[in-house]
Amino acid sequence: MEFNIFPIAVALLAAAALTWLVLRFFFAPQRGQAGTVSGGRQRATITVKGGYSPSTITMRAGLPATLTFYRQETGECTSHVVFADLGLDAMLPGNATTNVELPPLPAGEYPFACGMNMVHGLLRVEDGPATSNADASSESALSSADASDESGASAAPKHGQTPTATPAHHHPIPSPSATPSSTDAAEAERREAQERRNEIKSLTKLVVIGAILTIPVFAATMLHMADPALVPHWMVNPWLQAILITPVMFYCGHPIHSVGFPALAHRSPDMNSLVSLGTSAAYLYSLVTCIAPWVFPEGSREPYFESVGVVITLVLVGRLLETKAREGTGKAVQSLIKLRPRTAHLLNDGIDAANDDWLNPANATDTDVDALAVNDLVVVRAGERIPADGETVTGEATVDESMITGESKPIVKNAGTQLTGATVLLKGNVLMRITQVGANTVLSQIAGLVARAQATKAPVQQLADRIARYFVPAVMIIAIWTFAIWVSVGPDPRLAHALVTAVSVLIIACPCALGLATPLSVTVALGLGATNGVLVTSAKALERARRIGTVVFDKTGTITRGIVDESADWSRPSYEQDTVKEGSAQAIAALRARGIRTVMLSGDKADVASRIAREVGIDTVICEVKPDGKAYWIERLQRERDGLSGAMPDSATAPSDRADGSARPVTARNTPVGGSRSTDQSANLIAMVGDGINDAPALAQADLGIAIGTGTDVAMQSADVTLMSGDLRGVLKTIDLSQATMRNIRENLGWAFGYNVIGIPIAAGVLYPFTGWLLSPMIAGLAMALSSTCLVLNANRLHGARIDGGLASAGGVVGDGVADGAHDGTAGGTAGSMTDSMNRREPTVIVDDRTSLHLSEQSPSTKENHMEMNMHMHHMAPADGETATDPVCGMSVAANAESITREYNGKTYYFCGEHCATNFMKAPQVFLSE
Repeated sequence: MEFNIFPIAVALLAAAALTWLVLRFFFAPQRGQAGTVSGGRQRATITVKGGYSPSTITMRAGLPATLTFYRQETGECTSHVVFADLGLDAMLPGNATTNVELPPLPAGEYPFACGMNMVHGLLRVEDGPATSNADASSESALSSADASDESGASAAPKHGQTPTATPAHHHPIPSPSATPSSTDAAEAERREAQERRNEIKSLTKLVVIGAILTIPVFAATMLHMADPALVPHWMVNPWLQAILITPVMFYCGHPIHSVGFPALAHRSPDMNSLVSLGTSAAYLYSLVTCIAPWVFPEGSREPYFESVGVVITLVLVGRLLETKAREGTGKAVQSLIKLRPRTAHLLNDGIDAANDDWLNPANATDTDVDALAVNDLVVVRAGERIPADGETVTGEATVDESMITGESKPIVKNAGTQLTGATVLLKGNVLMRITQVGANTVLSQIAGLVARAQATKAPVQQLADRIARYFVPAVMIIAIWTFAIWVSVGPDPRLAHALVTAVSVLIIACPCALGLATPLSVTVALGLGATNGVLVTSAKALERARRIGTVVFDKTGTITRGIVDESADWSRPSYEQDTVKEGSAQAIAALRARGIRTVMLSGDKADVASRIAREVGIDTVICEVKPDGKAYWIERLQRERDGLSGAMPDSATAPSDRADGSARPVTARNTPVGGSRSTDQSANLIAMVGDGINDAPALAQADLGIAIGTGTDVAMQSADVTLMSGDLRGVLKTIDLSQATMRNIRENLGWAFGYNVIGIPIAAGVLYPFTGWLLSPMIAGLAMALSSTCLVLNANRLHGARIDGGLASAGGVVGDGVADGAHDGTAGGTAGSMTDSMNRREPTVIVDDRTSLHLSEQSPSTKENHMEMNMHMHHMAPADGETATDPVCGMSVAANAESITREYNGKTYYFCGEHCATNFMKAPQVFLSE
């Protein structure tokens, strides 16, 4: 083979120049468009069409902002905008405008992206002159997202989420929030499902049209290549192929090109951009071979219309399959929403609820559930679903709440007990009073919490995001150099080979696989957790739960039932006769079987606390803890884990010098309480499980806070995970859910990286010198179309994951024991042997004899909401000076210039956190009356 140096040099120089242009175009600094200020609020409009225009918005710190998204397209890719650092997920209806309201933010960068993590934008907040408008402070506590057509955006944040960018001001960032009247997560799910159905219908039509027009061209070309005598000459006429494929290119391919080319212009190219570039190059090349074939050398005058048609049709087929498969990723939450009945039996006016007249069907009128209002009286009969949240007025019934709490055991409900909407009344009849409707119901709040959690990013996704940012430009550069090398030093026909390989590189690359690998698994996992009574508030918490090394339990109401002794004074309740909740001993034994240390915090005296600890098998019990001391012990455990002090004595070697063989209590002073099996903080996280107001600081301080759903709102607001049923076996479900999710994510990431790392070189022709084989663009299109679909299908496998903690397995935990070999992580043995082993093991008992508490100013924490948590802890143990009592949670807080305050009736009230302050302003008279 002879080489001509001049064309080779020209080709390589041209490739170098194009490489420089690509790098400059995509990575040159971008100036953001500044928002306008009016009425104390900043505003900016962002057009959504194949990307965000402008893609960078500049705002001033300290002012609330309104971002108006004008979405000029339909389809799933840009149907949501996600501010992961703010925990905000807003639905963007097609061809409509949606306002996303943000509170004042500190200086920093807040990236946002589409729901599929492919289209990206940036909100840049810079320091600027402060506003004197009084409205700014009042608006800072409220944020919502609502559509101009009142279809609304499903936007609501995760509690306590703070941006990952380093802010210039070290104060808590108010989280955006949706008012109950503006956001109904259940309704948003229904709108999204309808939009997805519309997209499936549209894609199906395009696939059918594309297949009808492409198959004749493809079949004729393939048969002609095998044996020219098999096909009449007119069937391979380039002009006939052009007539058939042109509608495929521009009509069927419109959803691809209308997104791909604008994305290029917005400097945020995606898979559509690569397909648009590849098919456009092949189409134009083929068109030129029809119009002016002499411009190409001999041997390079064959059109590639069949490749254009096949690639576009296959991409549409892949998108259709992916969209259908993605229906399954959210089916867990959707199935919950579908459980809500459409009608309710509203008791007629004038019917006395004190007698049995309400049982007469003639005294009730069927009405739409959406028309129900608070305080309405509704009749629920056996076999029906409860229409909304409320309380029983009269009657007795057995209710199945498994769809909400994950607890399969039916619950008996009688007068005065709470009822949850969408649960099933199995037996009996009740008259109920509606207390919550619409977005305020438990069902809608679960859907909203899952949606907010889906808006957050798992740390494992960060690597994929960094690679995805450079992926498409890198693929374009590889395609450029592939073309240059083949056209300069490749075998004849060089131009044809260069075109085939370059187009194959562009088409086979799948950046979607990288972007979808983590969010798909997180979406399925959060829904799976919700249907099992485990509500996880962020993707980060979901990822971290598998690394729990120590679980700290509150006693009253968490391990035990929280029943006050009958003889106790109402002002000084005692729990000496309190009994252990069902499942507590089983859950703790199973945790120990996995090598997870268990600790119990209790304000009770040593003999009472040690009795409960011995009954359930706790390793270490810390008793006589002061009301505000639980966060101190969580911090101490964290410090000891990190090697900042001694280790907790192993429960197997606990001192036992009492006559009855029980553990001898030791005092807290200088007594190591933590101990860990690893000095790696990330592999031995401290989890706190609690239910009360006094548990909130400890839940916030812990690496992972787990609240009992039957406890107080304050505790749940401070937690990363909520167990709806209150059953401690939910801790095992949380760990198993985390492990299954991360395993699925690793599989997805392995496929995404492996597919691209292997596929792109093959498309570039690295096998040609050894095999003489080049990858057809049609095969490349098929591979790309199936790659994302495979990820979606793999993510859907999570629906079948077992997250019961192995409690139901034959060789696992039985009754209230676990298998023998508790600390080596095995699960063999029998229930009896484990129960005996548990009874023989005495807990280490530590008495909290401290008279004052002072938390370290640099207490370790790696939680996402660390800013608010540190603020919270600061107020829990204020410095010397004036203090005040939080009227919501009753905590003692520092009263100074840095405190979180609210004004009411001319008086200033101090709060431990933004959540208490927000709750106070909703109904201040309620908290002040208490």
